[in-house]
Amino acid sequence: MAAAGGNLLHAGSRSAGSRLMRLGTYYRYRLLGFLGLWDEVRATEDVLDVGGFDGFVLSRVACRSKTLVDPDAQSVFEGIEYVKADFLSHDFGGRRFDRIFSLDVIEHIPAGTEQRYFERIAALLKDGATAYVTTPSKDIRVFPNFLRGWVARKWAHYKCFGYSETELRALLRGSDLDCDVVELNAPAYLFWYLPVRALQPLMPARLMNHILTRLAAFDAGHSRGRHGYYLLRLRRRTGPSGDSR
Repeated sequence: MAAAGGNLLHAGSRSAGSRLMRLGTYYRYRLLGFLGLWDEVRATEDVLDVGGFDGFVLSRVACRSKTLVDPDAQSVFEGIEYVKADFLSHDFGGRRFDRIFSLDVIEHIPAGTEQRYFERIAALLKDGATAYVTTPSKDIRVFPNFLRGWVARKWAHYKCFGYSETELRALLRGSDLDCDVVELNAPAYLFWYLPVRALQPLMPARLMNHILTRLAAFDAGHSRGRHGYYLLRLRRRTGPSGDSR
């Protein structure tokens, strides 16, 4: 995710065809798949990806329309409307969406704009629609953990390591969003991240993706804990208080 909010979360690995694939992007895609998130999207829905960079995740979702907004958007996949703009200020022309993805973005946006970020998500969701936001925990741990600061800088986490559940809920106040917080402790990924990152340039993409898939499969079954990430399932309230007009 770019420092202002794309998908430059982690150092990249090469995908098929030599295009750069970021480790965190592929791992997160597989992890959320094992947790059943992608199965929730319907073919009749309009989907917005906030900070999706090149649209890798969005390209694998079956839906009616796909829109991606990112100041560093890279047009790679067909069938996606790429909008190279700042999500917080872009005019979507009254459009609203059935699903919004914003995966590991909020920790990159400027300090003080986090509440506005959630308000924008609420305004762009149709009544009763759902957004999915992921972000690292402020207590995230890697192995060995004394390198946590160095890893955070490599991930462009200059503002903060992440957030606590309490902080996230405070930022959501007044946003017309109901929130379900899911812990994604990611024990295997965060334990093996540095070795995998070091070996990535030497590995074929297929082998790298297999390793990340196995780590994601393990972590999907061991998600409880606050030393990894959080998934926020945000549902826009219906009725007068949830009307954005």
